[in-house]
Amino acid sequence: MIDLTTTAARPPVIEDPTNLWIVHPLSERLLPAALRAGIHPNAVSFAGMGLGMLSGYCYWHWQQGPLWILAGFVLMIGWHIMDGLDGKLARASGKTSPLGRVIDGVCDYLAFFFVLVPIVLTLPNWPAVLALATVSGVFHAVQSAWYEGEREAWKRRARGIFTTEARPPSGAGIEGIYNLVESRLGNAARPIDGALAADPRRLPAYLAATAPLVRRLSVLSANNRTIVIALACFAGNPRLYWYWEIIGLTVIAAVMAWNLRRREAEVAGAMTRQPESARVGG
Repeated sequence: MIDLTTTAARPPVIEDPTNLWIVHPLSERLLPAALRAGIHPNAVSFAGMGLGMLSGYCYWHWQQGPLWILAGFVLMIGWHIMDGLDGKLARASGKTSPLGRVIDGVCDYLAFFFVLVPIVLTLPNWPAVLALATVSGVFHAVQSAWYEGEREAWKRRARGIFTTEARPPSGAGIEGIYNLVESRLGNAARPIDGALAADPRRLPAYLAATAPLVRRLSVLSANNRTIVIALACFAGNPRLYWYWEIIGLTVIAAVMAWNLRRREAEVAGAMTRQPESARVGG
């Protein structure tokens, strides 16, 4: 029996399996030591980005043998562990902040940048490949913003909040741009929010109906992109990763979005078809 009412930062019922089985258990093991050492969460974010840079150095040599690819892959796993640790550390130490959230997100994108650019430079006609990678990066940003937004919306509703949570004013610069993109593609108010606000007792039905779909969105997660980068290099054609990101993940995201909206509409429709006495508890 799964817990659909959890208020955890990362509810297991919608979490990526690789996070549940590998990344989060390892980051949990590091948390006590990080707390004792008084390490700031932002320092962990930057350390993770550093592992991304080391991974990029290994991937720069991907054509020299599979051990270089494997080393790059392992270092990226290390980055994922740091990415899991910084959030846990921020919450445990009471050092969460809007700036820290932005630093975490920017470091995540930069980690991929430091991994993929060296691969680009190893390929013939690299300027054309760089253009392909740049287009892929735009798709990556949009897909990730939507993916994280859907997860945040589900967690918000699980806590009984059916209105979007306003971000504090962020001004200009990277933080302002980051928040703007997130607000447009992320945790948005949808018709299901109004339906649940009108009848909160239907929340468990909504969570049960949509949790499997939200969990399947993890195909868009950074973890799975890390796996595909390694597989593309092992296959001898890193371009496969960028084609997968531009075409494959876009199609998958569109289909998943349609399925999720349809499931939400079904839940909302079942709510409106209830007799008035059932909805008011009469």
